[in-house]
Amino acid sequence: MPKIPDEVVRRVIDRAKIEDVVGDFVTLRKAGVNMTGICPFHDDKHDGNFIVRPSSIPEARHGNTYRCFVCDAKGGPVQFLMNAERMSFPDAIRYLGKKYCIDVDNVPLNWTPPPPRPTPPPPPVLEIPKSYVRRTMKIEKDRTVVFTYWLRGLPWDDEQRARLQETLWMYCVGGWKDGRVVFWQIDHTGIPRAAKLMKYLPDGHRDKQAHPGWIYNQDGCRQQLNPDGHTILKPLFGSHLLKAYPQAVVNIVESEKTAIIMANYYGDPDTQLWLACGGLKHLQLDSLQPLIDQGRIVWLWPDKDGREAWQEVCDKLGYDNCRVYTHFFDTCWREEDGDKADVADIAIRMMRTGEGPRAESGGQVRDSLPKNQATCPHDFDTTESRPKSDRKATEPVKIGDIITEIWSVGNSDEPFLDPEELADPRLRMWRETLRQRYNFAKTRKQKENFSNSAEHEQSQQS
Repeated sequence: MPKIPDEVVRRVIDRAKIEDVVGDFVTLRKAGVNMTGICPFHDDKHDGNFIVRPSSIPEARHGNTYRCFVCDAKGGPVQFLMNAERMSFPDAIRYLGKKYCIDVDNVPLNWTPPPPRPTPPPPPVLEIPKSYVRRTMKIEKDRTVVFTYWLRGLPWDDEQRARLQETLWMYCVGGWKDGRVVFWQIDHTGIPRAAKLMKYLPDGHRDKQAHPGWIYNQDGCRQQLNPDGHTILKPLFGSHLLKAYPQAVVNIVESEKTAIIMANYYGDPDTQLWLACGGLKHLQLDSLQPLIDQGRIVWLWPDKDGREAWQEVCDKLGYDNCRVYTHFFDTCWREEDGDKADVADIAIRMMRTGEGPRAESGGQVRDSLPKNQATCPHDFDTTESRPKSDRKATEPVKIGDIITEIWSVGNSDEPFLDPEELADPRLRMWRETLRQRYNFAKTRKQKENFSNSAEHEQSQQS
Protein backbone atom coordinates (compact mmCIF):
# COMPACT_ATOMS: atom_id res chain seq x y z
CA MET A 1 0.00 0.00 0.00
CA PRO A 2 1.17 3.56 -0.72
CA LYS A 3 2.33 5.85 2.05
CA ILE A 4 -0.44 7.56 3.97
CA PRO A 5 -0.29 11.36 3.52
CA ASP A 6 0.81 13.30 6.58
CA GLU A 7 -2.30 15.49 6.61
CA VAL A 8 -4.49 12.36 6.70
CA VAL A 9 -2.45 10.97 9.62
CA ARG A 10 -2.86 14.23 11.54
CA ARG A 11 -6.59 14.26 10.81
CA VAL A 12 -7.00 10.71 12.10
CA ILE A 13 -4.97 11.37 15.25
CA ASP A 14 -6.93 14.56 16.00
CA ARG A 15 -10.22 12.73 15.54
CA ALA A 16 -9.38 9.64 17.61
CA LYS A 17 -10.68 9.51 21.18
CA ILE A 18 -8.81 7.38 23.67
CA GLU A 19 -11.96 6.35 25.55
CA ASP A 20 -13.52 5.01 22.33
CA VAL A 21 -10.42 3.13 21.21
CA VAL A 22 -9.61 1.56 24.58
CA GLY A 23 -13.29 0.85 25.17
CA ASP A 24 -13.26 -1.52 22.16
CA PHE A 25 -10.87 -3.82 24.03
CA VAL A 26 -11.16 -3.00 27.76
CA THR A 27 -14.24 -2.57 29.95
CA LEU A 28 -13.99 0.92 31.44
CA ARG A 29 -15.78 2.47 34.38
CA LYS A 30 -16.09 6.09 35.43
CA ALA A 31 -13.75 7.22 38.23
CA GLY A 32 -14.18 10.95 38.68
CA VAL A 33 -12.98 12.74 35.56
CA ASN A 34 -10.96 9.67 34.55
CA MET A 35 -11.84 6.10 33.61
CA THR A 36 -10.32 2.89 34.95
CA GLY A 37 -10.15 -0.74 33.87
CA ILE A 38 -8.06 -3.91 33.80
CA CYS A 39 -4.65 -3.30 32.23
CA PRO A 40 -4.23 -5.38 29.03
CA PHE A 41 -0.44 -5.16 29.08
CA HIS A 42 0.21 -7.37 32.13
CA ASP A 43 -1.53 -9.95 34.27
CA ASP A 44 -3.67 -7.43 36.09
CA LYS A 45 -6.47 -8.43 38.46
CA HIS A 46 -7.32 -5.11 40.07
CA ASP A 47 -9.50 -2.51 38.44
CA GLY A 48 -7.72 0.72 39.27
CA ASN A 49 -4.15 0.40 38.11
CA PHE A 50 -5.03 1.25 34.48
CA ILE A 51 -6.29 4.84 34.04
CA VAL A 52 -7.71 6.44 30.88
CA ARG A 53 -7.82 10.23 30.70
CA PRO A 54 -10.60 11.11 28.21
CA SER A 55 -10.25 13.54 25.35
CA SER A 56 -12.38 16.06 27.27
CA ILE A 57 -9.42 16.70 29.62
CA PRO A 58 -7.05 19.43 28.37
CA GLU A 59 -3.89 18.31 26.66
CA ALA A 60 -1.80 20.13 29.26
CA ARG A 61 -3.19 17.71 31.85
CA HIS A 62 -2.42 14.63 29.70
CA GLY A 63 -5.87 14.34 28.20
CA ASN A 64 -6.62 11.69 25.54
CA THR A 65 -3.99 9.33 27.00
CA TYR A 66 -3.79 6.13 29.03
CA ARG A 67 -1.37 4.94 31.70
CA CYS A 68 -0.83 1.90 33.89
CA PHE A 69 0.77 2.63 37.27
CA VAL A 70 2.10 -0.95 37.56
CA CYS A 71 3.78 -1.71 34.23
CA ASP A 72 4.09 2.00 33.25
CA ALA A 73 2.47 1.49 29.84
CA LYS A 74 1.29 4.84 28.48
CA GLY A 75 0.49 6.71 25.30
CA GLY A 76 -2.36 7.80 23.04
CA PRO A 77 -4.89 5.96 20.79
CA VAL A 78 -2.30 5.01 18.16
CA GLN A 79 0.19 3.78 20.76
CA PHE A 80 -2.54 1.70 22.41
CA LEU A 81 -3.35 -0.13 19.18
CA MET A 82 0.33 -0.66 18.41
CA ASN A 83 1.08 -2.07 21.88
CA ALA A 84 -2.13 -3.90 22.71
CA GLU A 85 -2.97 -5.34 19.27
CA ARG A 86 0.58 -5.51 17.87
CA MET A 87 -0.32 -3.31 14.89
CA SER A 88 2.14 -1.35 12.85
CA PHE A 89 1.74 2.41 12.68
CA PRO A 90 0.07 2.44 9.21
CA ASP A 91 -2.32 -0.36 10.23
CA ALA A 92 -3.26 1.55 13.39
CA ILE A 93 -4.01 4.66 11.29
CA ARG A 94 -6.12 2.58 8.87
CA TYR A 95 -8.01 1.04 11.81
CA LEU A 96 -8.80 4.46 13.24
CA GLY A 97 -9.66 5.83 9.78
CA LYS A 98 -12.23 3.08 9.28
CA LYS A 99 -13.60 3.63 12.81
CA TYR A 100 -14.12 7.37 12.28
CA CYS A 101 -15.07 7.15 8.56
CA ILE A 102 -11.94 8.87 7.27
CA ASP A 103 -10.63 7.87 3.83
CA VAL A 104 -7.09 6.55 4.29
CA ASP A 105 -5.34 5.64 0.98
CA ASN A 106 -8.65 4.29 -0.38
CA VAL A 107 -9.08 1.59 2.25
CA PRO A 108 -11.91 -0.73 1.15
CA LEU A 109 -14.93 -0.97 3.40
CA ASN A 110 -14.35 -4.68 3.98
CA TRP A 111 -10.72 -4.11 5.06
CA THR A 112 -9.76 -5.70 8.36
CA PRO A 113 -6.48 -5.18 10.17
CA PRO A 114 -3.97 -8.01 10.05
CA PRO A 115 -4.02 -10.49 12.93
CA PRO A 116 -1.93 -9.41 15.90
CA ARG A 117 1.59 -10.64 16.20
CA PRO A 118 2.01 -13.55 18.61
CA THR A 119 2.78 -12.31 22.07
CA PRO A 120 5.79 -14.03 23.63
CA PRO A 121 5.03 -15.83 26.90
CA PRO A 122 5.85 -13.79 29.99
CA PRO A 123 9.07 -14.69 31.79
CA PRO A 124 8.68 -16.88 34.88
CA VAL A 125 8.41 -15.24 38.28
CA LEU A 126 11.61 -15.40 40.30
CA GLU A 127 11.43 -17.93 43.14
CA ILE A 128 14.37 -17.91 45.55
CA PRO A 129 15.19 -21.24 47.22
CA LYS A 130 14.30 -21.40 50.91
CA SER A 131 17.85 -22.55 51.63
CA TYR A 132 18.96 -18.95 51.00
CA VAL A 133 16.64 -17.77 53.76
CA ARG A 134 17.88 -20.35 56.22
CA ARG A 135 21.50 -19.50 55.44
CA THR A 136 21.06 -15.78 56.14
CA MET A 137 19.11 -16.40 59.34
CA LYS A 138 21.94 -18.52 60.72
CA ILE A 139 24.28 -15.56 60.17
CA GLU A 140 21.91 -13.32 62.13
CA LYS A 141 21.78 -15.85 64.97
CA ASP A 142 25.55 -15.44 65.41
CA ARG A 143 24.98 -11.81 66.49
CA THR A 144 27.10 -10.38 63.69
CA VAL A 145 24.54 -7.85 62.41
CA VAL A 146 24.76 -4.27 63.72
CA PHE A 147 21.00 -3.83 63.38
CA THR A 148 20.17 -6.63 65.80
CA TYR A 149 22.75 -5.30 68.31
CA TRP A 150 20.96 -1.96 68.30
CA LEU A 151 17.54 -3.60 68.42
CA ARG A 152 18.43 -5.62 71.51
CA GLY A 153 19.68 -2.45 73.20
CA LEU A 154 16.30 -0.69 73.10
CA PRO A 155 14.59 -0.12 76.48
CA TRP A 156 12.18 -3.06 76.22
CA ASP A 157 10.33 -4.30 79.23
CA ASP A 158 10.85 -7.90 80.36
CA GLU A 159 7.96 -9.24 78.30
CA GLN A 160 9.05 -7.46 75.13
CA ARG A 161 12.69 -8.47 75.53
CA ALA A 162 11.70 -12.10 76.04
CA ARG A 163 9.93 -12.26 72.67
CA LEU A 164 12.40 -10.17 70.64
CA GLN A 165 14.25 -13.11 69.13
CA GLU A 166 10.94 -14.75 68.44
CA THR A 167 9.82 -11.66 66.52
CA LEU A 168 13.01 -11.63 64.44
CA TRP A 169 12.46 -15.28 63.67
CA MET A 170 8.83 -14.76 62.69
CA TYR A 171 9.79 -12.06 60.18
CA CYS A 172 12.72 -14.14 58.85
CA VAL A 173 15.26 -11.39 59.50
CA GLY A 174 18.69 -12.55 58.35
CA GLY A 175 22.20 -11.24 58.09
CA TRP A 176 24.83 -10.92 55.37
CA LYS A 177 28.50 -11.68 55.75
CA ASP A 178 29.46 -7.99 55.64
CA GLY A 179 27.14 -7.09 58.54
CA ARG A 180 24.13 -5.95 56.55
CA VAL A 181 20.68 -7.04 57.65
CA VAL A 182 18.52 -9.04 55.23
CA PHE A 183 14.80 -8.29 55.09
CA TRP A 184 13.14 -11.15 53.23
CA GLN A 185 10.10 -10.38 51.07
CA ILE A 186 8.05 -13.56 51.11
CA ASP A 187 4.63 -13.65 49.50
CA HIS A 188 1.41 -14.77 51.19
CA THR A 189 1.90 -18.34 49.93
CA GLY A 190 5.30 -18.66 51.67
CA ILE A 191 7.54 -18.37 48.57
CA PRO A 192 10.60 -16.06 48.87
CA ARG A 193 10.53 -13.53 46.05
CA ALA A 194 13.16 -10.95 47.00
CA ALA A 195 15.39 -9.79 49.84
CA LYS A 196 16.56 -6.28 50.63
CA LEU A 197 20.03 -5.82 52.16
CA MET A 198 20.33 -2.77 54.40
CA LYS A 199 23.27 -1.39 56.33
CA TYR A 200 22.64 0.31 59.65
CA LEU A 201 24.81 2.43 61.91
CA PRO A 202 25.30 1.59 65.61
CA ASP A 203 22.72 4.27 66.53
CA GLY A 204 19.99 2.45 64.58
CA HIS A 205 19.85 4.86 61.63
CA ARG A 206 20.32 3.63 58.10
CA ASP A 207 23.72 4.20 56.56
CA LYS A 208 22.75 6.56 53.72
CA GLN A 209 26.15 6.17 52.06
CA ALA A 210 25.43 2.47 51.47
CA HIS A 211 22.54 2.08 49.07
CA PRO A 212 20.16 -0.83 49.66
CA GLY A 213 21.02 -3.93 47.67
CA TRP A 214 19.07 -6.98 46.57
CA ILE A 215 20.15 -10.54 47.16
CA TYR A 216 19.72 -11.56 43.51
CA ASN A 217 22.37 -8.97 42.55
CA GLN A 218 24.99 -10.13 45.06
CA ASP A 219 28.16 -11.95 44.06
CA GLY A 220 27.58 -15.68 44.03
CA CYS A 221 23.79 -15.32 43.82
CA ARG A 222 23.25 -13.59 40.50
CA GLN A 223 24.45 -16.49 38.34
CA GLN A 224 22.44 -19.02 40.32
CA LEU A 225 19.20 -17.04 40.42
CA ASN A 226 19.45 -15.44 36.93
CA PRO A 227 17.17 -12.47 37.71
CA ASP A 228 17.42 -11.10 34.15
CA GLY A 229 15.38 -14.00 32.82
CA HIS A 230 12.60 -13.68 35.41
CA THR A 231 9.87 -11.33 36.54
CA ILE A 232 10.72 -10.01 40.00
CA LEU A 233 7.92 -9.58 42.50
CA LYS A 234 8.38 -7.56 45.68
CA PRO A 235 5.59 -8.40 48.11
CA LEU A 236 5.05 -6.58 51.37
CA PHE A 237 7.56 -7.41 54.08
CA GLY A 238 5.85 -9.86 56.44
CA SER A 239 3.24 -11.09 53.93
CA HIS A 240 4.03 -14.72 54.81
CA LEU A 241 2.34 -14.19 58.20
CA LEU A 242 -1.06 -13.51 56.64
CA LYS A 243 -1.77 -17.22 56.37
CA ALA A 244 -0.95 -17.84 60.03
CA TYR A 245 -3.12 -14.98 61.33
CA PRO A 246 -6.23 -14.77 59.13
CA GLN A 247 -8.20 -12.65 61.61
CA ALA A 248 -5.58 -9.99 62.35
CA VAL A 249 -5.93 -6.35 61.37
CA VAL A 250 -3.11 -5.47 58.94
CA ASN A 251 -1.04 -2.37 59.69
CA ILE A 252 1.28 -1.23 56.87
CA VAL A 253 4.25 1.04 57.62
CA GLU A 254 7.05 2.34 55.43
CA SER A 255 10.25 0.71 56.71
CA GLU A 256 10.94 -2.87 57.68
CA LYS A 257 12.62 -1.68 60.86
CA THR A 258 9.41 0.02 61.95
CA ALA A 259 7.37 -3.14 61.30
CA ILE A 260 9.68 -5.25 63.47
CA ILE A 261 9.76 -2.73 66.32
CA MET A 262 5.99 -2.34 66.41
CA ALA A 263 5.39 -6.08 66.10
CA ASN A 264 7.60 -6.69 69.13
CA TYR A 265 6.21 -3.70 71.01
CA TYR A 266 2.61 -4.69 70.57
CA GLY A 267 3.22 -8.46 70.68
CA ASP A 268 -0.20 -9.73 69.64
CA PRO A 269 -0.13 -11.01 66.03
CA ASP A 270 -3.56 -12.61 66.44
CA THR A 271 -5.13 -9.15 66.38
CA GLN A 272 -2.42 -6.90 64.90
CA LEU A 273 -0.03 -7.69 62.05
CA TRP A 274 2.66 -5.22 61.00
CA LEU A 275 3.81 -5.21 57.38
CA ALA A 276 6.13 -2.85 55.49
CA CYS A 277 6.28 -1.67 51.89
CA GLY A 278 9.89 -0.41 52.00
CA GLY A 279 9.40 3.33 51.55
CA LEU A 280 7.03 6.20 50.99
CA LYS A 281 6.82 5.71 47.21
CA HIS A 282 6.87 1.90 47.32
CA LEU A 283 3.25 1.34 48.30
CA GLN A 284 2.09 -0.34 45.09
CA LEU A 285 -1.49 -1.21 44.32
CA ASP A 286 -0.61 -4.73 43.17
CA SER A 287 1.16 -5.55 46.46
CA LEU A 288 -2.12 -4.83 48.29
CA GLN A 289 -4.11 -7.25 46.12
CA PRO A 290 -3.66 -10.30 48.44
CA LEU A 291 -5.11 -8.23 51.29
CA ILE A 292 -8.05 -7.20 49.14
CA ASP A 293 -8.70 -10.79 48.04
CA GLN A 294 -8.78 -11.88 51.70
CA GLY A 295 -11.09 -9.05 52.71
CA ARG A 296 -8.62 -7.84 55.34
CA ILE A 297 -8.94 -4.65 57.32
CA VAL A 298 -5.93 -2.52 56.36
CA TRP A 299 -4.59 0.52 58.21
CA LEU A 300 -1.88 2.60 56.52
CA TRP A 301 0.73 4.15 58.85
CA PRO A 302 2.93 6.48 56.76
CA ASP A 303 5.55 8.71 58.31
CA LYS A 304 4.24 12.06 59.47
CA ASP A 305 5.29 13.79 56.25
CA GLY A 306 3.82 11.10 53.98
CA ARG A 307 0.16 11.06 54.96
CA GLU A 308 -1.04 13.01 51.91
CA ALA A 309 0.83 10.75 49.47
CA TRP A 310 -0.59 7.58 51.00
CA GLN A 311 -4.05 9.08 51.19
CA GLU A 312 -3.88 9.56 47.42
CA VAL A 313 -2.90 5.90 46.95
CA CYS A 314 -5.73 4.87 49.25
CA ASP A 315 -8.24 6.90 47.22
CA LYS A 316 -7.06 5.33 43.95
CA LEU A 317 -7.32 1.88 45.49
CA GLY A 318 -11.06 2.15 45.93
CA TYR A 319 -11.08 -0.47 48.71
CA ASP A 320 -13.47 0.47 51.51
CA ASN A 321 -11.59 -1.52 54.18
CA CYS A 322 -8.34 0.40 53.71
CA ARG A 323 -7.76 3.69 55.54
CA VAL A 324 -4.90 5.98 56.52
CA TYR A 325 -4.58 5.98 60.32
CA THR A 326 -4.08 9.59 61.42
CA HIS A 327 -5.32 9.47 65.01
CA PHE A 328 -1.96 8.35 66.34
CA PHE A 329 0.02 11.36 65.09
CA ASP A 330 -2.77 13.72 66.08
CA THR A 331 -2.55 12.56 69.70
CA CYS A 332 0.95 11.16 70.41
CA TRP A 333 3.30 13.19 68.20
CA ARG A 334 5.51 15.87 69.75
CA GLU A 335 7.66 18.54 68.13
CA GLU A 336 10.82 16.87 69.40
CA ASP A 337 9.99 13.82 67.24
CA GLY A 338 10.43 15.81 64.02
CA ASP A 339 8.34 16.03 60.85
CA LYS A 340 9.75 12.78 59.46
CA ALA A 341 8.98 10.66 62.53
CA ASP A 342 7.20 7.34 62.23
CA VAL A 343 5.27 5.34 64.78
CA ALA A 344 8.39 3.41 65.89
CA ASP A 345 10.32 6.62 66.62
CA ILE A 346 7.56 7.78 68.94
CA ALA A 347 7.27 4.35 70.58
CA ILE A 348 11.01 4.32 71.31
CA ARG A 349 10.83 7.83 72.73
CA MET A 350 7.98 6.87 75.02
CA MET A 351 9.83 3.74 76.16
CA ARG A 352 12.98 5.71 77.00
CA THR A 353 11.16 8.47 78.86
CA GLY A 354 8.86 6.05 80.63
CA GLU A 355 5.95 8.17 79.56
CA GLY A 356 2.64 6.94 80.82
CA PRO A 357 -0.86 7.59 79.63
CA ARG A 358 -1.68 11.18 78.77
CA ALA A 359 -5.11 12.70 78.99
CA GLU A 360 -4.95 14.19 75.53
CA SER A 361 -3.65 11.02 73.87
CA GLY A 362 -5.70 8.48 75.72
CA GLY A 363 -2.68 6.34 76.54
CA GLN A 364 0.58 5.08 75.18
CA VAL A 365 1.23 3.87 71.65
CA ARG A 366 -0.31 0.47 72.18
CA ASP A 367 -3.41 2.15 73.61
CA SER A 368 -3.86 4.28 70.49
CA LEU A 369 -3.83 1.33 68.09
CA PRO A 370 -6.99 -0.06 66.47
CA LYS A 371 -6.95 -3.27 68.51
CA ASN A 372 -9.55 -5.30 66.70
CA GLN A 373 -12.60 -5.14 64.54
CA ALA A 374 -14.75 -3.92 67.39
CA THR A 375 -12.70 -0.71 67.73
CA CYS A 376 -12.76 0.03 64.00
CA PRO A 377 -15.35 2.40 62.49
CA HIS A 378 -18.78 0.95 61.90
CA ASP A 379 -18.31 0.87 58.16
CA PHE A 380 -15.37 -1.49 58.63
CA ASP A 381 -17.67 -4.32 59.68
CA THR A 382 -16.62 -7.10 57.31
CA THR A 383 -17.25 -10.11 59.56
CA GLU A 384 -19.14 -12.05 56.94
CA SER A 385 -16.56 -11.54 54.18
CA ARG A 386 -13.45 -12.35 56.21
CA PRO A 387 -12.16 -15.94 56.46
CA LYS A 388 -12.89 -17.86 59.61
CA SER A 389 -9.96 -18.77 61.82
CA ASP A 390 -9.57 -22.41 62.84
CA ARG A 391 -7.71 -21.36 66.01
CA LYS A 392 -9.56 -20.17 69.09
CA ALA A 393 -8.97 -16.61 70.13
CA THR A 394 -7.67 -17.70 73.53
CA GLU A 395 -5.41 -20.42 72.21
CA PRO A 396 -1.74 -19.45 72.50
CA VAL A 397 0.21 -19.12 69.29
CA LYS A 398 3.03 -21.61 68.83
CA ILE A 399 5.58 -19.90 66.67
CA GLY A 400 7.28 -23.20 65.85
CA ASP A 401 4.06 -24.55 64.36
CA ILE A 402 3.59 -21.39 62.31
CA ILE A 403 7.04 -21.44 60.80
CA THR A 404 6.83 -25.17 60.20
CA GLU A 405 3.57 -24.64 58.34
CA ILE A 406 5.00 -21.86 56.21
CA TRP A 407 8.37 -23.38 55.46
CA SER A 408 7.50 -27.08 55.64
CA VAL A 409 10.56 -27.59 57.81
CA GLY A 410 11.38 -31.05 59.06
CA ASN A 411 15.00 -31.69 59.85
CA SER A 412 17.21 -30.56 62.69
CA ASP A 413 19.15 -28.16 60.50
CA GLU A 414 16.19 -25.81 60.15
CA PRO A 415 15.53 -24.23 63.58
CA PHE A 416 16.98 -20.76 63.95
CA LEU A 417 15.80 -20.39 67.52
CA ASP A 418 16.83 -22.94 70.11
CA PRO A 419 13.68 -24.97 71.06
CA GLU A 420 14.77 -24.92 74.71
CA GLU A 421 14.96 -21.13 74.63
CA LEU A 422 11.56 -20.95 72.98
CA ALA A 423 9.96 -23.17 75.63
CA ASP A 424 11.49 -21.49 78.68
CA PRO A 425 11.74 -17.66 78.69
CA ARG A 426 13.96 -17.74 81.79
CA LEU A 427 16.50 -19.91 79.99
CA ARG A 428 16.36 -17.57 77.04
CA MET A 429 17.07 -14.54 79.20
CA TRP A 430 19.90 -16.34 81.01
CA ARG A 431 21.54 -17.36 77.74
CA GLU A 432 21.08 -13.88 76.37
CA THR A 433 22.94 -12.50 79.38
CA LEU A 434 25.78 -14.94 78.80
CA ARG A 435 25.95 -13.98 75.12
CA GLN A 436 26.11 -10.30 75.96
CA ARG A 437 28.92 -10.89 78.45
CA TYR A 438 30.79 -13.03 75.94
CA ASN A 439 30.40 -10.48 73.17
CA PHE A 440 31.53 -7.66 75.48
CA ALA A 441 34.62 -9.62 76.58
CA LYS A 442 35.34 -10.59 72.98
CA THR A 443 35.08 -6.98 71.80
CA ARG A 444 37.30 -5.73 74.63
CA LYS A 445 39.93 -8.37 73.84
CA GLN A 446 39.91 -7.37 70.17
CA LYS A 447 40.42 -3.73 71.10
CA GLU A 448 43.32 -4.64 73.38
CA ASN A 449 44.96 -6.73 70.68
CA PHE A 450 44.54 -3.90 68.20
CA SER A 451 46.03 -1.33 70.56
CA ASN A 452 48.96 -3.62 71.41
CA SER A 453 49.69 -4.23 67.74
CA ALA A 454 49.52 -0.47 67.04
CA GLU A 455 51.94 0.28 69.89
CA HIS A 456 54.28 -2.44 68.62
CA GLU A 457 54.30 -0.94 65.12
CA GLN A 458 55.02 2.55 66.49
CA SER A 459 57.94 1.26 68.57
CA GLN A 460 59.47 -0.48 65.58
CA GLN A 461 59.11 2.64 63.43
CA SER A 462 60.79 4.76 66.08
